[in-house]
Parts: sequence; C-alpha cells; structure tokens
Amino acid sequence: MALKVRSFFAPAAPVENPDQVFLRQGTEIYGEGISLRISARGEKRISELSNQFQQIAAEAEIKDEVRLAGSGLFGFVSITFSSSSEFESAVVIPAKLTVIRDGVSFITEISEVPEKQPKKTPSGVFLQGDQSASGFIAATKTAISRINESALEKVVLARDLVMPLSGEPDLQPAIERLHSRYPHCWTYLVEDNFGASPELLLRAEAGEVSARVLAGTAGRGTDPDVDRAIAEGLKHSTKNQHEHKFAVESLVQTLSSVCENLETDEEPFSLALPDLWHLATDVRGRLKSNVTLLDAVELLHPTAAVAGTPRVQAQELISELEPFDRGGYAGPVGWITADGSGELAIALRGGRIEREPALQIRAFAGCGIVAESDPEAELAETELKFKAVRYAFGN
Repeated sequence: MALKVRSFFAPAAPVENPDQVFLRQGTEIYGEGISLRISARGEKRISELSNQFQQIAAEAEIKDEVRLAGSGLFGFVSITFSSSSEFESAVVIPAKLTVIRDGVSFITEISEVPEKQPKKTPSGVFLQGDQSASGFIAATKTAISRINESALEKVVLARDLVMPLSGEPDLQPAIERLHSRYPHCWTYLVEDNFGASPELLLRAEAGEVSARVLAGTAGRGTDPDVDRAIAEGLKHSTKNQHEHKFAVESLVQTLSSVCENLETDEEPFSLALPDLWHLATDVRGRLKSNVTLLDAVELLHPTAAVAGTPRVQAQELISELEPFDRGGYAGPVGWITADGSGELAIALRGGRIEREPALQIRAFAGCGIVAESDPEAELAETELKFKAVRYAFGN
C-alpha cells in the first residue's frame, strides 16, 4: 500500500525520547516510530536501498506544503562499513518527523506513532573490547610491516570498548551531551548506531554536493599558545600530510566520475574540536544528471579516510587484523529524501547497541596507519577519540 506523506509548518516543540536523531548546529532532525523499514546486505546493499526507496517514493502520495530540504518522504540511513557484515544496512522511514532548522520548523506525518516503551539511562564503565590495547599495537606493527613490503600505502585500524547494560538503554541523555559538547559535529542515532561525527561524507541539495575529508589528528593543548603550536605542527607533519593526501585524492578521483565542476581547498585547514585538531579539506561539485546521492555514496564508500589505500587491499587487511564486525561504524549515516536531497556523515566517535550474545554498548575508535606510523602514538590517538563516547556516558 502506498505511503501517505504530509509535510507542514508547525511550531517547534521538544521531542521526548526520539527513535532516530540527526543534529548539527542550526539543524535538529527527530524521528519517532517506524512507518517502514527497508534493509539490504552484501555488495549491492547501497544500490538496493536506493532502488527500493525510489520505488516507495514513486508510489507514495506526498503532500508537501514545506518544500525545503528534508520535507516530503524522508528516510534515516545507516549503511554498514563492510559488505560482509552480519548487520543489516537500512533506510528507516519514521512515522513522524520533526525538523527544526535556523528558526524554521516543520513536521512530516506518515503513520501513527506507537506508544513509547520505558528505557533505562545507561550507567557503568567502558571495558576492554575484543581488540585490547596490546592487540591493537600488535595489529599496527603488522600493518606497518605490510605497508613496507607491498603496494599498500595506508590502512585504517580500529579498536573497541564495551559497556555491559542491565536494560534497554535510553540514549537521549548521551545524545544531548554529545550535541552540546560537539555542536559542529553530526550527532546521530540511527538504528542502533550513535555518535558525534566530525566527518561529512556527502551532502546534496538541488544537485549541488559537498564533502569534508578529515585525516590527520592531534590532541588539543590546554594553553592557547601551545594549542596554536599543535595546530601548526599538525599542518606541517609529514605523517599527517601523507595520510591526508591519500584521503583527499581518493575522494576526488571517485567523485569525478559522477560530478561536474569539482573544487577542493588548495591546502588542508586545521579543524578544532573540543578534544582534537584534525586536518580537513572541503570538496564541492554538482552531481551529473540521473545520479542520486546514494549512487555517489556507493562509489565513495569506504573512503581512504576510514579504510585505506588501495581500498581493496586495505579492506582485506582490516578483515584480517580486526577481531570484530564494525557493523555501522565508519559507514554512511544520515538521511535522504524523495527529491534527492540528503546528508550523510561517516559514523565515527560513537558506537552501537548490541543485544546478542549480551546487551551492551560497543564503542569504536580508529586511526590511519602509514609507513611513518608509531604504534604507541596510534594507540594514544584512539584514546583521544574515545573521549567523545566516554563523555557521553559520564566515563
């Protein structure tokens, strides 16, 4: 049966315990309930989701009184990092959507919102996960050795932490803490994946697309002069420039096949977050006709920033060295609409809720390994990146 979709302007009102969230300074998007969920697995999972969503959109009865980005038929997106993941990639069409952007608010209604079930605020501490600190160092040493003896130039390795849970978790307090501390990041809760990502994979509106590449990291200094020196040092670090160059070149090369008028920053800039400095480069262009946002994402994912270079060899080494399934971690997360608009970040600085074999939260943090990498320094970088999720749960 065709979905009946209505978008209309409405006064902004708090959304208690939303099921899906996508937030960034100036924009709040909340989903309640599920009107329809489509899922896919395997190599063609992204194109399958795109085709299914377009078919649903073609059949839907859409009354859009708003006609702004995010109105009309809307789907929250979570795509797994790996095509071999045991987890599903999905597009979730909420029963009710509330969007608040730059003082303008509107609602999209599709079906009734089910009664919300009680949840418990998570408490506890994060413990070593499947990849211990020593295991991560050993994996990093192996990766450096492979890079030095093969065509592999970079691989992104992650480690994990786990927090046991005693009941179905209410993530709203954690999401609010993340959004408050990292307002310029994309704070997300889609399916069971959550976090505050500093990295935009791809945004589209009226055919115009933009992306932000992050690769290269340093911890913030407490003294302003020291902090500025760290930022300058990051910009001139051979290791970090090397890592960043791979990520930018990979994205531009891929986007050039589906975009016109591509432009990039001449030099990377230092992006300041509360805990970290990142090297960042913005990329802009226009999608070619008949190319959807998910079409472009299928070509881009996984980028060199979260997998490595060359991509296939890097993914094979990740599968060999990481003792866990990344699921949605480092995969595209965000939203799409029937008119082709959308915004997809890379699911970083967070984790996921797991229910089997035990109820727990698994957090992830990773870093790019190149020939110049030092294993102890890479481990320290993962600890810096875990600060976000630890802060979210008061650890």
